[in-house]
Parts: sequence; structure tokens; C-alpha cells
Amino acid sequence: MAEVKRLITGADVVPDALSNAQIGLANSAASVVTSAVSTSSTTAYSTVASISFTPNKTGKVLVIGRMAVYNNTAGDGVSVELLNGSTAIDGPFTLLSSAASQVQVATLISLQTGLTVGTAYTFSTAIEAVTGGTAYGTSTIVAMELLA
Repeated sequence: MAEVKRLITGADVVPDALSNAQIGLANSAASVVTSAVSTSSTTAYSTVASISFTPNKTGKVLVIGRMAVYNNTAGDGVSVELLNGSTAIDGPFTLLSSAASQVQVATLISLQTGLTVGTAYTFSTAIEAVTGGTAYGTSTIVAMELLA
């Protein structure tokens, strides 16, 4: 089945109808992790999803990470962040739950400018347990190089 692109107006178009350039993108890529990644560490983040992305026109890249996370311990939580390499570009943010395994959703967004055209960058989402228990997370990460 062909990938569907959505215009800002909300209208869906098939890939052959409009190019990335026509919707304002120079390049795009996505990664989805649906099997939960887990960690009990409270001092080191664990990668949930990552993507290698090479800007090819402007070096201006919008990165969006969407995560579903939970901790198996009531009253504990999950810390989430979005990274460019090992540098946090959004977060960390702490999501606390009142019940064990209560799923919470986080959206992390960063506009990266001044990236070198032709150089590969690794963008990733990551989690760690807040004070104990085991943190779990799934994630979708998207990188889109903007033309303007």
C-alpha cells in the first residue's frame, strides 16, 4: 500500500501526487519501535528508538518523538528525552503515575538548525526510571528536513 502524506490543510495525498519538495520537505525518515524497551536504571538513559538522518539541502531538520511510557511501580515514573547523538535536544521530562503500569504519552519536538548537509546525524528517544521500579517505553521518531 502506498504511503499517504498529509498536507497542513489536513487533506491526504498519495505519494505520486505531491513530492516532498511540494509539501516543504527536502528529505524525511521515520522509525517505529512497538516492542517495549525496559530499564531499571535511575542514572543512565536507555534508547527506545533511533534514526540515522542525513540532511541533503538546508541542514534545518524538525525532529519529533512520540512515546508511550510507564513504570511498573505505583507512584514512580519515567523520565524521557529526545537526543541528537548524546546531546539532549528536548527534555528530560518526568512523567509520574499514580498507579502501577499507568501508560502516559509524551511528545518531544526539536528544530535543529545549522546541521551540516551530507553529514549523518543520529536522533533518538530515551527513557530512565525515576526513583525505582522498571520503566518501559515504545516510540515513533520522525526527522524531516525543511526547505525553508
